[in-house]
Amino acid sequence: MSQFSDKSVLITGASGGLGQQLAEDFAREGARVTVNYSSSAEAAHATVARFVEVGGQAMACHADIASADDVTAMVEKVMATYGGVDILINNAGLSIDAPFLELSEIDWDQVMGVNLKGPFLLSQAVGRHMVAAGWGRIINISATSAIKARVGNANYAASKAGLNMLTQSMALELGPHVTVNAVGLGFVDSPLVRKLFSAEQIKQAQDNVPAKRMTTYAETSAFVMMLASDTASFVTGQTIPFDGGRVMR
Repeated sequence: MSQFSDKSVLITGASGGLGQQLAEDFAREGARVTVNYSSSAEAAHATVARFVEVGGQAMACHADIASADDVTAMVEKVMATYGGVDILINNAGLSIDAPFLELSEIDWDQVMGVNLKGPFLLSQAVGRHMVAAGWGRIINISATSAIKARVGNANYAASKAGLNMLTQSMALELGPHVTVNAVGLGFVDSPLVRKLFSAEQIKQAQDNVPAKRMTTYAETSAFVMMLASDTASFVTGQTIPFDGGRVMR
């Protein structure tokens, strides 16, 4: 039996990308998975349907995580359906790049809403139940941009830097039985990365790290699951770079 059997796992932004990979991997291990989405309803429900077809337990749940009302409604639904949330993965992320002097207030607020306010609202709502239950795991998906900025990325970098400090603050206050950690992602081989960056930029990024490559969704998911496991029960308050060594350069 997997240690995730019958664990309730809530993953934000899980209709595609890394979130979808995480949902699939946790479902495969017997977890009861909530696939949160904000706009990709068809993809979210298709993901859930695949799990259910093979005997898994999963549901799709719409919520704008930057809305306190939506977050409250989603957590109440998960509590009513699965009896609690054992593992929360704040995976949803938004990047709207622009030169700093041209960055709009709207784009600043949107990125902060998804990347920082959302994890705050969800972690607070879920954290109350975890503390009461005496067990929980919160994992925030951060980025190396939080400590190694790049041009045109001020709102995203600032949001992830804030998420790293939120991780530490929550770990201090939610312990000892709830751990809170973050994963500082580098380049992940994905359609989004290949859309945002040219082949030359990607090659330069790969050449500039000791690992000489990007990571994959599957590899990243396995690392996140390790942090959610009993193996990492003594790890909390950490933002762990998962970047092939980028932050060293």
